Amino acid sequence: MGGPATEVHVRCLQSIPLAGLLTASLAAQVPVPTLKWHGSLWASAVTQDRETRDGSLVFRPLEAGQSQFSLDGLMLGVDAAFAQGWSAKATLLAGNTGKTIQATTGDTGTIAAVEAMLVWTGERDTFRIGRMITFIGMEYLDGAQNLTASRGLLFTFSDPFGQVGVHWHHAFSPAWSGDLWVFNGEDRLKDNNHGKTVGLGLSWNPGGSAETYLSLHAYRGPEQDGLGEASGTGAEGRPRERVCLMGQGVWGRTTLQGEVSLGRESFAAGSLLGARDTQWARWRGLGLILKRDLGRGISLVARAERLGDDQGVRLSLDSTIRASLGLDAGGLAYAGRTGADLVARSLSLGVEKKHGPAFARVEVRQDRLNRDLQDAQGRTFREGLSATVSLGAAF
Repeated sequence: MGGPATEVHVRCLQSIPLAGLLTASLAAQVPVPTLKWHGSLWASAVTQDRETRDGSLVFRPLEAGQSQFSLDGLMLGVDAAFAQGWSAKATLLAGNTGKTIQATTGDTGTIAAVEAMLVWTGERDTFRIGRMITFIGMEYLDGAQNLTASRGLLFTFSDPFGQVGVHWHHAFSPAWSGDLWVFNGEDRLKDNNHGKTVGLGLSWNPGGSAETYLSLHAYRGPEQDGLGEASGTGAEGRPRERVCLMGQGVWGRTTLQGEVSLGRESFAAGSLLGARDTQWARWRGLGLILKRDLGRGISLVARAERLGDDQGVRLSLDSTIRASLGLDAGGLAYAGRTGADLVARSLSLGVEKKHGPAFARVEVRQDRLNRDLQDAQGRTFREGLSATVSLGAAF
């Protein structure tokens, strides 16, 4: 019974130990990456004293709607650490915030991949390449990290969510550091190679503190005009320029966050209602958040913001404001209106209670616009009062 088939079978059996030794040797040379999982979730319920024709919340278009308890965000991320300073990072965001991000980038669904990058970290330098959350603003995309129960005017209408490109961070000293960004437009989850935005940043962390800082960012580059196949009216899209100053100070139990945001973007003739030639649309934002720790996990939080929008291209994200400007009149969709001169203000006061990684927040907020709006019954108004309850946890 020792024919050729038996001989081949014996040789295969003899090769198994050798293959096992070879696999073990390769595994020893290529270490398995260390994985670290992290995540958060937060949900909220909002009620407002204004009823709009489409059921949305005026001044707060990122919310699910009037008197609804919704899952705002479910964030799940993983960090994979390799050898010689290399690592990878990926984060998914689901819920109403994920749905909003998908909509702003022309995609469908409720799950957005907000981070997918390769990272190299050295003694003083960090390189990131891929998809990343922006470093702009005094509020975080992760709602569990924020101080307030609601999203402010600057986060909603002015600050971008993400970018795709390259980021280089260099520490000159424990107190001073610089940043360089090259990416493909703001809020782009896909790189369509239609032009690049370049950004520079300078940060000061007195004494090397991670809690107290002042950071100045400046960006210039093309922002693509459309979404998907319609993206870009030319190789470089339409120009956008942005300057943002952000900071935070901690004094004992008191924390103060601040943001100053200035920007402008160019629109071709016909993109703005009433414009006969190319126009620059400008905006100016200012925001402060004050938190006072009362002990036992209880804090008082106050926020004040102002956003000036010359052509209404920012605030028209709100459907009620958009309708008041007549931007959808005659079946044409305009980005803004010349001479709109909109100014929105917001003031909120809230209480936060923390228990370990979990939190509960209650907030009362008033918003105001310097222009008449119409509610569901056709009555005019300029102010809106809302109340928010937010629950969440980090894990």
